[in-house]
Amino acid sequence: MSDPLEFIPAYISPLTDAQHARIGRIAILWGQIEHLVEQILPRVCNLTWEELISIKVASKPIAAKVDLLNAAKERLADEPLKERVREFCTSINETKVARNHLFHGMWGWRGSSRAETVVPAARKTTNPEQPLSAERLPELEKKLCRASRLGEDLVNQLNSELVRVKYTRYLHHDDTDSFPEWLQRWSERNPLDDEEMDRNSKLGTLPHLKTPYPPK
Repeated sequence: MSDPLEFIPAYISPLTDAQHARIGRIAILWGQIEHLVEQILPRVCNLTWEELISIKVASKPIAAKVDLLNAAKERLADEPLKERVREFCTSINETKVARNHLFHGMWGWRGSSRAETVVPAARKTTNPEQPLSAERLPELEKKLCRASRLGEDLVNQLNSELVRVKYTRYLHHDDTDSFPEWLQRWSERNPLDDEEMDRNSKLGTLPHLKTPYPPK
């Protein structure tokens, strides 16, 4: 006998679809930041990714990787580069509490006895006195946009790439040993055109295309 409630979760969401979309953008931005940390860490530590795997660093949570990156920067002789690494790590750590509440908290309606008001917010059992209000989601997205840009600038500096572009994209594929020619041809057929960007995206939000690329 089928259960009519089988696919109905325990609680409904207090958020709007627009807020759900913002959380999705924040998740994508956080993926960018994790990727950038993992690109920068070997260069600053002067270790290969395989060596970081062997000493159990690669499998550590991102917070531990950021702490290691922040400590390893002290070996850098280039003071401006050291300052950029510090700024990148600081920008990530500034989002820690809100980010943890967003991804690991329980979203519901937060009541305030003092003000007798109810607002959508996320609560963590380990830190119930500091909920994340839905009103703080735009601020968090903006901070993560900045952290992502700081990380990209660092990667470019480490690679001696002096050109700073407004928009770029990340291509990945199933052949880890080389960048296949067919994907290069696809990229050339589908250039990242500024005109194709969604103009409704505001500064401090994740940029995206108006429509996905067709499979050319």
